[in-house]
Amino acid sequence: MSQDRLVVIILHYRGLADTAACLASVVPQRHADLAILLVDNASGDDLSALQAQYGTQIDVLRLSENRGWAGGNNAGIAWARREQACIVCLLNNDTIVPPGAFDRLAVAAKLCGPCLMHPAIDYADPSEGVQLDPSTRPDAALFPCQPPDDAKVFRLDYAYGACLLIPMAVFDRIGTFDERFFLQLEEADFFDRARSAGIPSLCLPSVRIVHAESRSFGGRDTPDKTYYITRNRLLLAEKSRPRWRAYRAALRLILWRADERANGSVLRWILSSQPQARAMRQGFRDYCLRRFGRRAGPF
Repeated sequence: MSQDRLVVIILHYRGLADTAACLASVVPQRHADLAILLVDNASGDDLSALQAQYGTQIDVLRLSENRGWAGGNNAGIAWARREQACIVCLLNNDTIVPPGAFDRLAVAAKLCGPCLMHPAIDYADPSEGVQLDPSTRPDAALFPCQPPDDAKVFRLDYAYGACLLIPMAVFDRIGTFDERFFLQLEEADFFDRARSAGIPSLCLPSVRIVHAESRSFGGRDTPDKTYYITRNRLLLAEKSRPRWRAYRAALRLILWRADERANGSVLRWILSSQPQARAMRQGFRDYCLRRFGRRAGPF
């Protein structure tokens, strides 16, 4: 295993134009120790034009079924391990990455030891501001690690999957992503497991990327997203300790989201025929029936 080999894993399901723009920002950063893997999560899209454009500069892994964010990235991680990678960077296909970003993140990760390393993240729409940048918070905690360019490294109390650099040593210790989540909160579960193993989550804000959030869902607040968030909050609580406290916190968050949408009675809204309400009910039901992975059937 090369101590410097890094594989950038880009998961593609929807948004061919987004993937093309992402690759245009990533491929110029390729070098002998940086490979680019495009994982086609059974999208049904014709990727031949991208393959013709980039040739051997990218590798393409086609999956026979949609395995979600967790399963698709796990497939990419397994491929990277076979290629003797030391580090992987999980990258959403709706991101734009500036030159030199991966190398700088990798250098910082090596200096800080086994960790989950992030860049700062800006929303694609400038009016929406910043998605991730702990340096803007007055209570931000520095991590005792100093990259060569004197950039500061900050601690995070979560992990964010839009751009997440992870040394293979971390997977060796805690495993890969729990595919029961399929989409949403799988990185929260991964963070909890990393934290329990003493592995910090960090951010290097001197590296900044741009992210158009939740393009694969068609937006930030859709029935699909409501379904997965509802079901997976309960699954995440089940895996937490003390479990009763985690369940209580999860239910509060779910009901708070319902209250945001309800015009009056929360219970009346939850029992209504609105698509978001049906999605929330199905999320509860499928959790209780132990139906995990990809959602089956209509709401």
